[in-house]
Amino acid sequence: MWDGFGEGRSFTCEGDRPVQERSDRRIDLESGIGHPKPLFGVSLRLAKQMEGERRRRGMSGPGRAAMWCGFGLLLWPLLAGCDGGSSKSNIWVYQYPDFYKPNLKRVGVLPFADRTRHRGAGGRIGDRISAILTNNRTYEVYTRQHLDDVLSEQDLAAAGIVEADLARKIGRLKSVQALICGVCDRYEVTTRNETRYNTAPVWGKNRQGQPAVTSWKKIPYPWTRHDAFVECHVVVIDTVTGRQIAAVHEPSSTWAAGSPPKYTAADLLRYAEQDQINRIVRAIAVTRSQVKLKGDVLRTASDFYDQEWDWERKITPEDEKLYVVVHLPPEADRNNFKIAIVPKGEREAVAAKPFVWTKKVARRGYRFDVAGIADRYGYGEYQAKLYSGPEPIARYNFSIVETR
Repeated sequence: MWDGFGEGRSFTCEGDRPVQERSDRRIDLESGIGHPKPLFGVSLRLAKQMEGERRRRGMSGPGRAAMWCGFGLLLWPLLAGCDGGSSKSNIWVYQYPDFYKPNLKRVGVLPFADRTRHRGAGGRIGDRISAILTNNRTYEVYTRQHLDDVLSEQDLAAAGIVEADLARKIGRLKSVQALICGVCDRYEVTTRNETRYNTAPVWGKNRQGQPAVTSWKKIPYPWTRHDAFVECHVVVIDTVTGRQIAAVHEPSSTWAAGSPPKYTAADLLRYAEQDQINRIVRAIAVTRSQVKLKGDVLRTASDFYDQEWDWERKITPEDEKLYVVVHLPPEADRNNFKIAIVPKGEREAVAAKPFVWTKKVARRGYRFDVAGIADRYGYGEYQAKLYSGPEPIARYNFSIVETR
């Protein structure tokens, strides 16, 4: 049975509430995601304006029903798609590092050198990455315990990013194909304390003797902000050539502010550390994650000429070619998918084509024999379905007709 993911391996990535801070939005520390904009925000504003207009004019009963019917017709293309296609908003995929090859099976993880004031931070991060990679099963992992007979404990602790000669030596002695090593450059929390002010009314009486606000006063209160930073440089070294085949430098930061802040400095530092570890693991190992599908995932075309598709929903045998054109995000690179063509209302596929997606192209067309399908199953309505597992992730309606 086709499982959608080829070799059937299971990859995991530790994800204890990763926290990060983007320059353009605040990140929710509980969920690790930003606060999104309301779905169909423009349409909702339009709905509110129409509701206000209805109330102003006193519209009710049939008038209101007619208005909302018209609004529904306007909104329908947004909800249903105006091209006869539909797709899931998110799918799960395996994300592969650029350097990854299936024959890369054994790696060694050296303790990270520590250049911070927090003693042991680098070693702890390196050990946690080793543990996650071991459970992740992308590689067979050689940890500190496997390497202590090659280098002294002192050398291991100060290894950091090793030289090419040492990498080749470890590779020969331990039969590892690559070394993962790194340096922790920053591991700290900064705290800023301020005195801020609220204003409150001072009540008195006016000339008529009635209660009134006579002035305003400032009420001081303490305000604190914590900022946590964790920054590591990590490289992957080929032990045959001694060359760096990958480098990771994605600093993590998080913050909280308030009177007092909801999260302590220690909490924030722990969250930033976890986020840094997650970033490193995603960059050097195969991990499973959700990606968003955008735009027209599936469409049909009759030809491809001068780097442009000849889009067509009504295909004839005279066209000779039927292309199902797939548009997937680059994060789906190297994942297995399958296209199936099904007569509308039926379950059995009349044609199917498995493929492996590549991020080298934005769209790729897969050719089917339109004349053969028409001869065997006749003219009529069909549906192209895209699978990444047992359930379709996208559909597109088209028809095979005798003439256009």
